[in-house]
Amino acid sequence: MDSATRLQAGLTLNRGELLRLRNAAGRHLTVVQGSVWITQDGDPRDPVLESGASFRFDRNGLSLVMSLGGPAILVLEEGLAPDPVGQRAWQLARSKPFQRQSRRMKAETLAGLSDHLLRDLGLRRERARFGGHTPDCAHC
Repeated sequence: MDSATRLQAGLTLNRGELLRLRNAAGRHLTVVQGSVWITQDGDPRDPVLESGASFRFDRNGLSLVMSLGGPAILVLEEGLAPDPVGQRAWQLARSKPFQRQSRRMKAETLAGLSDHLLRDLGLRRERARFGGHTPDCAHC
């Protein structure tokens, strides 16, 4: 990245988090700490970058950046901003109401399976908790 490129403040991605970028062609991303996987729409390369490495996006459309193995600190070139739709979806998926509803749906699905299917999954009906209040989780 040349010295004339203007940079934004650092951005931290936790393990497994996705950063969605749109129309990033010509912009740079630098990994300050950690490692990330990058994929661009229609690009088969999917590079993995380690600390100190930079990447210049060469395609528009959707690009995804995911932290690998632990938190990653990134510096984005000025004008390269996360897609707010993707960030909002991530926040919703990690919210307590969404997680409660997800656990409830999982429990209802498992409760509806036959004993044979449960055994195939390595579960036994008498030992599995399929929802409702439990002594260790009164809020579910």
